[in-house]
Amino acid sequence: MCPMEVISLSFCSRKSKEIIKEIRFHIDYPGISTIVYKSKIPVFRLRFVSLTHQISIPFKSDQSCVGSKGRRFTANIDGVEHNFRCVENQNGSILYSNVINSGFKITNYIVDLVRGNLKYLVLDLNLIDDLKGFITEPCHKSVSHIEIVSETVTNEKISEFFNNIENPTKEGRVDPNLNFFQSDLLISDEAEWVKREHLLGFKGKLLLLNHPIFDIETIIEFINQWRNGNNTTLVALKMVELPQEALNRDRFISEFSAKPWDPTKREKCYIYEKDFANRLNNAMDCSEGLDFERHDGLLATIKVIPSCGFFHFY
Repeated sequence: MCPMEVISLSFCSRKSKEIIKEIRFHIDYPGISTIVYKSKIPVFRLRFVSLTHQISIPFKSDQSCVGSKGRRFTANIDGVEHNFRCVENQNGSILYSNVINSGFKITNYIVDLVRGNLKYLVLDLNLIDDLKGFITEPCHKSVSHIEIVSETVTNEKISEFFNNIENPTKEGRVDPNLNFFQSDLLISDEAEWVKREHLLGFKGKLLLLNHPIFDIETIIEFINQWRNGNNTTLVALKMVELPQEALNRDRFISEFSAKPWDPTKREKCYIYEKDFANRLNNAMDCSEGLDFERHDGLLATIKVIPSCGFFHFY
């Protein structure tokens, strides 16, 4: 049976739903995006791998007339009767409901039916009226990837969005206390917006910044904060295209009494933990790095490559 027929069958009775929930469906990375249709509304998407069949649920009520194409059926979700219209295309099925603001109800029903979890959000924040209501939906607790695709967005909107994420995830002036500065991995491809307070407030594991505009004093302050504290969470800070004045190798040597690599104290290469190895080169050659220890014996390495604008702190 095609997935849409299985979903339709699940509405027949409580027993049919429970039987279907026992099936192990092979689904691929379910999520919600605002860039699926030209109308630019949130759309839930779920793909069944074995059938290469995709189900899409637009987050708007169906106002079509009786003669509009599509198979129609009624179903009850949480005591509310829906008049569904299902339109098939070459990629799969698009399911519309006549009930206003029912997108999350239908999404939760289907995700529960296939025993899945939402994995990603790709959003234009300007297309969502109630940002707080949207992001605090319980189904978003499982989201592991967030991409903001707004061409422009106000400080208030982005702050409201990230402040209300219950599960810190992965991307202006931006409040340094936002939850996403606690993400395990935070990447910014254009990091000119990242200021001193954001760097010092980072509480995650790995921070990757392209083209930040820090001076050397800010970088030294960040390293001193690590050296004088007891943070064992930080894995690495990697920055690319830094201003040349921030890459004074001699200054780092004098500031931290840093020494050249000692093979008796550490390996030549820094090995990333498993969670990050898939996104980055598994190992980083640190034989030309500068090492120093803090009070608890934890070793740190600074690697500076002025010709490339690289600064790495492991």
